[in-house]
Amino acid sequence: MFDSLLTSSVSFSESMTEPLLHAEAVERHYHSTQEYTPLDPSNILVSLLLPIGDTLFATPALGALRRQFPWAKITVLVSRSNAGILTNNPNFDHMVVLDANVTEHRVRNLARGITELRQRKYDLILNLSPVGRIVLMMAGLNQKQLHVDMPPLWWLIGGHSEEYRSRHAVDQYLQVIEPILSQPLTEEERQPKLYLAAHDRSSARRKLRDWGLSPAHLLITMHVGGDGFNGRKRWATARFAQVANHLIDRFNAHVLLTGGKEDQALCEEVVAKVPRNISSVAGLTSLRESAALIEMSALFIGNDSCPLHIAATVGTPAVGIFGPSNHEQYRPIGKPTHRQRLVHSNLPCSPCFHFIGNDAPWVPNTCYSFACLKAISADDVTQAALELLQDPRED
Repeated sequence: MFDSLLTSSVSFSESMTEPLLHAEAVERHYHSTQEYTPLDPSNILVSLLLPIGDTLFATPALGALRRQFPWAKITVLVSRSNAGILTNNPNFDHMVVLDANVTEHRVRNLARGITELRQRKYDLILNLSPVGRIVLMMAGLNQKQLHVDMPPLWWLIGGHSEEYRSRHAVDQYLQVIEPILSQPLTEEERQPKLYLAAHDRSSARRKLRDWGLSPAHLLITMHVGGDGFNGRKRWATARFAQVANHLIDRFNAHVLLTGGKEDQALCEEVVAKVPRNISSVAGLTSLRESAALIEMSALFIGNDSCPLHIAATVGTPAVGIFGPSNHEQYRPIGKPTHRQRLVHSNLPCSPCFHFIGNDAPWVPNTCYSFACLKAISADDVTQAALELLQDPRED
């Protein structure tokens, strides 16, 4: 059905030293703290009840908040799933972890967290997630809050404005704190941050030894899963296997398939099609151990999901596979020297998944054809990988 779409519908985006954000972001007007009350908050709450990747996108905003109010006590509100992204982050003082899964002890945990929020007085509240608004209301925190800018009536009619669709996800969160910033951020300050510790790296190295490997091997990490957009951002496992076989044959590389327990079945599909030099470690490592493994790797290949963005923060060259998601809004941001290739289709219906700028929440997206991902061949991704694995001095 889609054969006619597969011949010339793939594009590559290269990123090394290009600007992190669109020009629109640079032209913004920043305000002094005198234009916002309170002038000198002593207790700040930041609601970060977000997916893991979005939490990483929000770290530049958290860092800017700390620089603006270095003496304030900053509390972050997170869920159990995304708390690990903020471990060792120096830009907050206290963490409240909610666990809203419906079991008896988790309901008690949720109630305990809401009670803790209710008992504290906050001078300034930043809410970076829709679900955060509900939790804050449950905690009786109804004062004025800074929040993510959304199109008018987005919940009723959606928001297809190019103003929103052209703004990077990092920018969406930075815009929340613009009213209280005294100066714009530098390029380095706009980069998402993940703070790995020595024990994260040593733990990952121990596991490599247990698997008969070491950082001396040419390691390639792949992430074949991803729950975002109901799993519709996942490239075919058979094509991941084709890429793995080519790179193993060419470089005698060893491929590690990372992910959570929910990714194990997909990883096993890949392993079954690759006869040698491949290990599925999905569900066997913590989030931070996975990040350390990505850091040790010569290359990362994956769908538009959190591990792709972790690769950018730790400086590992990466190939990102983008199907329905907007590769401009979700482009990984690393240091100016970070090398990556984003492979995406040019189908007229793609992208259909945006950070902000989608149809109204009540309008179902019924496309399960995966046409935008089928338009990306194994050869497309292999070529992008080969460009990154060659000697950089030959570029």
